[in-house]
Amino acid sequence: MNAAKRETRVQRQARTRAELLATAATVFARRGYDGASVEEIAERAGYSHGAVYSNFDGKADLFLTVFEDYMAERARELAATQVALDEDAPLQARARALADQWMERFASDRESFVLHMEFIAHAGRDPELAGRFGARSAALREAVSRYISTYQEEVGAEPALPADDLALVLRALGIGLAVEALVSPAAVRRDLYGDFVELLVTLLAGDGAVDRRPGRKRASR
Repeated sequence: MNAAKRETRVQRQARTRAELLATAATVFARRGYDGASVEEIAERAGYSHGAVYSNFDGKADLFLTVFEDYMAERARELAATQVALDEDAPLQARARALADQWMERFASDRESFVLHMEFIAHAGRDPELAGRFGARSAALREAVSRYISTYQEEVGAEPALPADDLALVLRALGIGLAVEALVSPAAVRRDLYGDFVELLVTLLAGDGAVDRRPGRKRASR
């Protein structure tokens, strides 16, 4: 192999870390935090136990890092959805697109959502981890809140609810509907969250409320 094509030490370490995280996500989702072990994660990833401890402080750190990667991926997905939207689209349409994206992701990758529930369940039993978990979870909620605030400022809308509150409610609704879909798949239409979010935002904005940008008016249902 050409020397230029050989992995550097940094590249090799990055690959090892990524493979350990991917394996850990699967093991934590299937066995839960308490049922998972560093030994099983290392062996399934094809590494020694020492490889885990050279990259992470232990199981709790590995668990939290998996969560951080999960949340970072969600943030990237939200950003990509926003970029794909027409910049003149009303808030109702933008909110609906984000809601639909969440339910489509859940439908295509239920294991990741089960892992999300494991994060929540374990954090609820570990006050120290709960604080760290909450800080990471809040980052995604704050991103949604900033997006709502920016749009409200752009159109000069008077918010019926603070952006932080609206972001919190919308996120909680999405998680709740995904839980219901996990245990009662036939009861939750894939577009139900989008329907509700679009209706909610329309009601909060006021039916037919005027977009103050020249020549534009928000759509109403």
